[in-house]
Amino acid sequence: MEERALHFVEIPERSRKPRRAGLTLARDLGLGYDLAASWIEAVGEFIDFVKVRHLFVLLMRDEESDFTRRKIDLYRRHNIDVNPGGIVFEMAVLSDAVARTFATLARLGFSAVELSENIVPLSLDDKVRYIRQARQAGLKVLFEVGEKYPSEIFDVERTAADIDAMLEAGCDLVILEKSQLDLCLGARAENPQAGMLAELAARVGLERIVFEAEATTHQAWLFRQFGPDVNIGPNIDIDLVCKLEATRRTLSREGGYGFLADRVGRSD
Repeated sequence: MEERALHFVEIPERSRKPRRAGLTLARDLGLGYDLAASWIEAVGEFIDFVKVRHLFVLLMRDEESDFTRRKIDLYRRHNIDVNPGGIVFEMAVLSDAVARTFATLARLGFSAVELSENIVPLSLDDKVRYIRQARQAGLKVLFEVGEKYPSEIFDVERTAADIDAMLEAGCDLVILEKSQLDLCLGARAENPQAGMLAELAARVGLERIVFEAEATTHQAWLFRQFGPDVNIGPNIDIDLVCKLEATRRTLSREGGYGFLADRVGRSD
């Protein structure tokens, strides 16, 4: 790693890729190839996974010149795992073509899949079976947990037990649904139920959970609660990754400029 030109100015350190914690999961909603390449040149070192919009995945052609295939190759060359999002998986379930879909996605260059049950309900046995099928296809597995339109906050013990079973089956990461964060934290991250997130992390391991935190107030709360090595995503637009990274390092207003504040008044 080359030394920073301003190495004499202290900044919070960050682990390098491949990281086991402090992951950033971004999304590509349909960037043109040149724009994607430009953004990855700028912030690729901060990104660990990219989710490609399901429409572009479903419209892919089985040719190396395909637009989406070329972007997948771009991301993989920058040590970024690529997945097609949960909707593709759920459509494969409805088409009774899950194993075939996993095999084809792997051949097209995807290195991971996101499994979800936003529309299609799954039993725990179903989840375990699909996780094992994805692993057999050589894919990393991210499974989204928590109802998308919940009427109440998740039960920690029941959710942890399901997560344990999925991890045992080979799931790499679980994504805690954004709606659950909204219920636990509230708009300003002031709800007393926020402690349930810490309970869940303690129960299954912080490094195995990805928090679907899109609001900067929620991101800042997570960093204050867990430190910079909390996993965030997967719906972080690539053009917002730089802002998230600064918040992660407490080098932004949202992060409270904590690194600077800790050093105010310190003598050299």
